[in-house]
Parts: sequence; structure tokens; C-alpha cells
Amino acid sequence: MEDNKHERIDFVDLTKGICIILVVMSHIGGAFDQLDYDSMLSCFRMPLYFFISGIFFKSYEGLFGFVIRKINKLIIPFLFFYISSFLLKYIVWKIAPGVFHLPVSWKELLIVFEGHDLIRFNPPLWFLIALFNCNILFYFVHFLRDKHLFAMFIVTLLIGSTGFYLGKQQIVLPVYLDVAMTALPFYVAGFWIRRYNFFLFPHHRFDKIIPAFISLALVVMYLTATPLGMRTNNYPGNIFQVYIAAFAGIFTIMLLCKKIKKLAIVSYLGRYSIITLSIHAPILHFVSPLLDHYIHNSWLQAIVLLLLTLAICLLLTPLLLKVIPQLVAQKDLLKIDFCKRNSL
Repeated sequence: MEDNKHERIDFVDLTKGICIILVVMSHIGGAFDQLDYDSMLSCFRMPLYFFISGIFFKSYEGLFGFVIRKINKLIIPFLFFYISSFLLKYIVWKIAPGVFHLPVSWKELLIVFEGHDLIRFNPPLWFLIALFNCNILFYFVHFLRDKHLFAMFIVTLLIGSTGFYLGKQQIVLPVYLDVAMTALPFYVAGFWIRRYNFFLFPHHRFDKIIPAFISLALVVMYLTATPLGMRTNNYPGNIFQVYIAAFAGIFTIMLLCKKIKKLAIVSYLGRYSIITLSIHAPILHFVSPLLDHYIHNSWLQAIVLLLLTLAICLLLTPLLLKVIPQLVAQKDLLKIDFCKRNSL
């Protein structure tokens, strides 16, 4: 039983690792944009993250305990990387004003509260806020699971559809709540797979038809893939295209990773993907201009930039884990018992 547990964790970590590498590649752009043929990568990249998060859902000690744990896992890392990224940019701007095209203003710290404007000093951090909101939404929805499972799915679809059509109408809710609504079906699917399905268990008879299922999913992706702008909750395709293509991509990657099981470095990146997610953009900002001076082939530049960025992330990850584990979601900064005593 213990071996099966570890095998399952490795397989999910590998999935997260591939997902974060795809995210880094998308932010490098350039030659890598050519790999996203007909949006077959972008159609599932961020939905996969929400899906995986749903796999690990636990209700913990009631609403209060759940919120405190999610603050530790998502909001505290967000605040740490949000403020530290801004301070890094501000200090560099003061020392070398020419590094950034525009003056750095303290007002930029308020940008997260202003619709879905790009967080210029660390764009990927929007995801942590959206995921926190998605967790809170599902906490209330999941109470239907035991006696009213069908109702849980109906409520999920209603919330997801509402979020999707808010995006279509360009109606923006604060702190990415509309994005969280659209993402909720992906999160719930991950939860359902973990709780009710054989999908995550190794050595199941279903594994024999994984190649056929992957082939089918790729065909579905090819026919339905459409660009996803999850940060801005902007979806050019219709609602069926968006969800069908995303789920086809999710299951393609998950099944591939189930076959492979583990790649040490990629799985390590996946296990601590919150760190790579939160630091790769500032790294790219400073490393990319340097490579522009020395490498002029677009493919070579993109590959070297990817490898160099991931290498820096791999070097910094154990350092951050050792020095500030409470700020990178590895240990709790806020203790539930302490918070309860102070709330009395």
C-alpha cells in the first residue's frame, strides 16, 4: 500500500512539473510559440493546474481552519513574492534606471486590486489569488458531495458557466473571482477523480488502454482547441470548446505521466512548483536581455533561456525551502490554534 501511495504522488508531481515547464515556456515565447500549434498547449496549461489542485483538496478543521491553511499555502507565498519582486524591481530601477522602460511607482503594489491588469513585476502571481478563491468556492460546494452529488455537479456547472459568460461580457470581478468561477469545473474534476475514480491508482486494468485514450484525446484537442486567456478571463471560443479541449489536454498529460511515473528533476520542480511559478518571471526579465546580446538564433535562445531559468529555479528552491519554508508554503506561518485563541 505504501508503495502505491508513493507511486501515485510521483505521477502527480511529474504532471505538475511538466505543467510548470509549459508555463515557463509560454512566458519565454519566441520560438516556443511555434510549438503551440492551434492552441493545443495553451488550451489546457492553466486548467491543468486547477485540476491538480482539486486532487489535493481537504476540508480540514471546518471553514476557519480551511481558510487559515489556504492563507498559509497561497496568500502568504503570494504576499512574499509580490512584495519582494516589487522591491527588487524598485531597487534595480533606483540603481540603474535604464533597466526598465517606465519609472517604478509604489502605486504598482495596488495593481492586484484593479481588475485583471498585468502584474508587471511578476505576472504569474495572479494564479495564487485565483486558486485561493477557487478553493474557497469549492469548500462550500463540496458539502453536497455525500448526499447530493448530482446537485454538486449542477452547481459547479452553473458557477463555471457564470464565470465564463462574465468573461464574454467583459465583466470583471475583483481579485480574480470571475477567473476562479470559470476554473471551478476543473478543480471539481480533480477532486472527483481523486475521490471516486480509479484514475490515480497504479496498475489498474484501465492502464492497458491508455495509449488509445491518449490518441483519442489528442484528436479531440485538435478539433476543439482554442486560446485561453485565464488571467483576464477571456475566451475566444465557445464554452463547449473551452472545457472539452481543456479536459482532453488535461487527461492527455495525466495519462502520459501515469505511464512515465517519474523523472527526478521534473518531478522535483513539480513538487515545489509554487516556487518556480513565483520566481521564474523576474529571472526571465533579467536573463533574457543578456542572452539577446550573445545568441541570435531564436530556437537556441529560447532553449538556453529555458534551461538557464529552470537551473536557477532548481538552485534557489532548496535554499528557499531551508531558509524561509513558512513563506513558500512548506510550513505554516499562521498556526490554527493560535488564531483560534486570539479570535476568542
